[in-house]
Amino acid sequence: MPEGDSIHRIAALLGSRLTGRRLERVTTQGLVRDVAGRTVTKVTAHGKHLVIELDNGAYLRAHLGMNGRFRAYDRVAGEAMLARMSPGRASLALVTKEGVYVWIGAPTIEVSKLRDPRRGMAVGTLGPDVLAAEFDVRAGAARAAEHGTRTIAEVLLDQRVVAGIGNIYKSESLFAAGVDPRTPVAQLDARALEAIYAAARRLMAASVESSPGSLVGTSRRDHGVYSRTGQPCLTCGAAIACHALGEPPRWTWSCPICQPAASR
Repeated sequence: MPEGDSIHRIAALLGSRLTGRRLERVTTQGLVRDVAGRTVTKVTAHGKHLVIELDNGAYLRAHLGMNGRFRAYDRVAGEAMLARMSPGRASLALVTKEGVYVWIGAPTIEVSKLRDPRRGMAVGTLGPDVLAAEFDVRAGAARAAEHGTRTIAEVLLDQRVVAGIGNIYKSESLFAAGVDPRTPVAQLDARALEAIYAAARRLMAASVESSPGSLVGTSRRDHGVYSRTGQPCLTCGAAIACHALGEPPRWTWSCPICQPAASR
């Protein structure tokens, strides 16, 4: 699943290409929507959600889910691609004079008018964005502390607590902070929780900053533990362990030496 760093990169790319420009055509699963002709006023990311605001107060919201993809094309190549694609495959397509922007296999696309009663509800239920300029590590840690009986791995993935962290940065931030992912939140003090969220923010921001304007971020060879089952830890050489945690279970990676199990 694309995580917050990927969505922030998409937002940065689209913000530079769409802000102030007119949408010539907008389709969802091949159906033309009535927002064509509107001008894009703002493109933002909140957690794993991307929001495109229009000059009439309407907005478009996209969530890529587990397997969705985003692609950007120039106008000619994009129109040719859409012509070859089955209508239902393009969850959302935005066409401007210069380019074509397509969400493929995205499970959630919302088109909300200014007075739609559902407008903003999905984003409103989320916790603060870990990559937002105003994100407060202490406030994020305090929100996590309210979930004492759950493991820290589960809480990091809960978008209602703090938004944007997914399976990659769940594992990587815990490794950076030296915390075993199976640790109940109640066993972590405020300083430990703050260190975890600070690590997540730092790692995700580095991914965004390493490739500004690009859709490609940190590669797997840059990961300390994620998806490295049985491989040696880059710090101590111990074999990386893999755990199935949460409900539904999600794979989580850790180093048994650098992240010693909490006493139970």
